[in-house]
Amino acid sequence: MSTTTATPGTIPTSGTERRVAPRRQPAMGTICRLDAEDAGPSALALVWNISATGISVLVSEPRQHGAVVTGYLEQIEGDHMLRITARVIHMKKLETGDYFLGAHFERRMTADELKPFVAE
Repeated sequence: MSTTTATPGTIPTSGTERRVAPRRQPAMGTICRLDAEDAGPSALALVWNISATGISVLVSEPRQHGAVVTGYLEQIEGDHMLRITARVIHMKKLETGDYFLGAHFERRMTADELKPFVAE
């Protein structure tokens, strides 16, 4: 079934709805440090939204569809850090030159794991 979805301030998109878990706004200070593909320094990713099954982030370097990314989901002011592994399901280059990535986690996060990283 094809659907059109939109939220205020966004452009509607057409396509098949694939969400398994509700997307949530990240808590203030939530970032993702993605491991470098070449063992260099980690890439800082701004978390756009997060759910128990996946994450959307803004990054400066592209990651191809199907690529496996690893890293840490972190709270920059606090002691919360969680190792993640995810598979890139879509990538879009933005007018700013950055990239918007959507990825599915290798395993579903528990409510306790997700709690420090979402806005209340």
